[in-house]
Amino acid sequence: MSRVFKKVLSFFSLSAISSIVASSTISCGISLDYLMNREIDETVYKDTYSYNVSSWNTAHTMQSSDSIFLANTFETLLSSDQYGRLYGALVESEYGANNHDNKNNIYNYVGVHNDDYTKWTYKFRENLNWVSADGEVGRKILPSDILKAAKYALIPGNASDVSSLYTSFIVGAEDIFDKIGELETNSNTTQSDIDEVFNDAIENKKFGIIPDDNNNTVTFELIQKAPFFESLLTYSVFSPIYDETKSDIKNYKDTYFSGAYLPKQVNPNGKVILEKNENYVLKDDVHIKRLEFDYLEGASSSRTRTLFESGSTNGFILSADDLKGWTDYVGDNYENPIFEGTYSTKSVELAGTFVLFYNYYNRNLNDASKGVEEQKRALNATKLLQSRDVRAFLSTSLDRSKMVRYYSKTIDEVGKPSKMIRNVYTGLGVSQDPTNDNKDYTKFVSDVYDERTNTIKESEDNYSLKDGNDPLLDNSKKLIKKDRSELINSINKFISENNIASNRDDGKIELTLTLSPVTSNSMNPYINFMIKGFNSIENNPIFIKTTTPTSTDDYRGIGQEGRTDLFMSGWSPDYKDPSTYLDTLLINGAYKGYIGTTRIFDKTKSNDSNYEQLNGSEYYINKKIITTESNSMFEEYKNFETQNSENNQEVVITKRLEGFAKQEYDYFYKNFFMLPLYTKAMPIQYIVNYIQPYSRSYESFGTAQFKFYKAYQNKKLLNKEQIKEFMEKYNQALNKVNKDWNSCRYGAEWNDGNNENNNCLK
Repeated sequence: MSRVFKKVLSFFSLSAISSIVASSTISCGISLDYLMNREIDETVYKDTYSYNVSSWNTAHTMQSSDSIFLANTFETLLSSDQYGRLYGALVESEYGANNHDNKNNIYNYVGVHNDDYTKWTYKFRENLNWVSADGEVGRKILPSDILKAAKYALIPGNASDVSSLYTSFIVGAEDIFDKIGELETNSNTTQSDIDEVFNDAIENKKFGIIPDDNNNTVTFELIQKAPFFESLLTYSVFSPIYDETKSDIKNYKDTYFSGAYLPKQVNPNGKVILEKNENYVLKDDVHIKRLEFDYLEGASSSRTRTLFESGSTNGFILSADDLKGWTDYVGDNYENPIFEGTYSTKSVELAGTFVLFYNYYNRNLNDASKGVEEQKRALNATKLLQSRDVRAFLSTSLDRSKMVRYYSKTIDEVGKPSKMIRNVYTGLGVSQDPTNDNKDYTKFVSDVYDERTNTIKESEDNYSLKDGNDPLLDNSKKLIKKDRSELINSINKFISENNIASNRDDGKIELTLTLSPVTSNSMNPYINFMIKGFNSIENNPIFIKTTTPTSTDDYRGIGQEGRTDLFMSGWSPDYKDPSTYLDTLLINGAYKGYIGTTRIFDKTKSNDSNYEQLNGSEYYINKKIITTESNSMFEEYKNFETQNSENNQEVVITKRLEGFAKQEYDYFYKNFFMLPLYTKAMPIQYIVNYIQPYSRSYESFGTAQFKFYKAYQNKKLLNKEQIKEFMEKYNQALNKVNKDWNSCRYGAEWNDGNNENNNCLK
């Protein structure tokens, strides 16, 4: 849920006496004093989850809902600590410092890199073993197990969510992916044929993941210069897996684990229990012995609070859309919360951005099981969204504030946009320019907007694309020189010229938007309010119809498979660079399933008479979906890919960020290929939890934010004085680490981590 603050809760202002009563008694008669004195078992952490695990294979899934479990059961090569500093998890933390060539310089990397950051080498820790769910110790974890992950991810038929990260970074990965894709079009292809593609690339040194099991090292050779590469290794994409032949692994008992915890009970739509892995390589700093998660579908922010109050969970994040909770725990002065046990941390959601996908090839158009009418409707929707003016009309006519006020209604000002609107895709804080006063990348994108639209920047603090502004609504004239009526005329002409037919009595072209059943009673009514406003636009030739599946699994499948025209989802960074976002938008990017780019622009159809070549390229398009804008849309996508390739080779940080900013502006504000919606982050995130503040990572990139490694709980909630004392100590330690990467190294991840002199938080 969104975490936002309330400056003035004027309509909650009561007399002094009633305010005291409200702040001392909460749900079911439980008092705040009772919560402060309640004791728990510090070795057991209890929480909820809303989505069943889609796969127990880290080479298959990129879903953050899966990471809650996978990050704790499968270890990554690197991870981040409570200071945001990277360390070696499966690999040795000090290998780079001990083996790099620049001995006279400060070296702040875990591995060894070459001068242009295209080659990185790491050494695996000793005593790494695969462990089954029942605790049986298996074979040694080897550097070559990373090849198993690569072999799974680079088979197109496996539909891996992470394949694009291989093809975007690793030498030879795209060639392997394309060759296997060609083989898969032949029904006579065998597994041996596919294996031969890998074997040829590896034996002839054409693949950029080079394991050396004898020396326990692995080397990555990259197609781009990536000084940020280590932050990518905190994500599970390049982590070793036990067996590449196990498909997407629905049953946790069918694999082996490498993480801090082992799954002991997994009941879909029920309880999930993880217990400490006593054979985990860094087990000495796993303090919480048992993690219990209960399934909770359709939870509101108030529900997460009341579960904590009843003792069913060990913590919750305060949300301004929970009016009673906000009043009871925070009150009118957000800088001085009423409840003693409330503390604030950096929000892991700060960099996350939610967007509205436009799907350019609805898979239903080829699916006879959906019925003739739906096939026709999906075909017409697919053709409609090829029009730039259609997309511009959608992006500039949907009033995002009507939806986003679900999160921000208690802090918004009358007549102004929602404070939670986001206007860029790459999130706040993902990348900064240290040579330019740490200027955030989002301001670079805003500068492009100002230049292209002749906008005078109001101030450095209130820039055009800042969260909470709305530079899109009713702004098409400024962006593309057409007002709403001109766009509608253009759309009607496009519909006529391309024989796009309506399935509706009112003659409008219908687009479907699939909503999550989890938010049926919370956010969905706000989404429908936004859609109702769009549908009521005078002379609107488009009608958006919302549908809600009965299960979360169905909902997720509809989105991933591209069986809806519009879909909402979000992205948070895998590493600290704009490319972690923009790479997802490539034709073969991570969101290809949702937005249909590899279906509308298909490399595998050269011998299919139903397809036509696109502009002499290696791509082909289904003849029945061709429109007057197919070629121009394809060219804009190819331009995006060319820009992306060029920007990824730039290592001068200012030029790199300027290049990516132009690329991002073109995607969202020139071509309108997608619509940024909102952020779930609050400027101050308030938490009530037994977990010690900053005993775990709060970084938004990678999977460390989900890990319980090093986290520990207090038997009772800390009071305000204890929190203040600890935060002063933490901030002092953070300043030390920011100045000296080698300071405050305390924990099993460091060679000298058991030295009490290194414990800056004791």
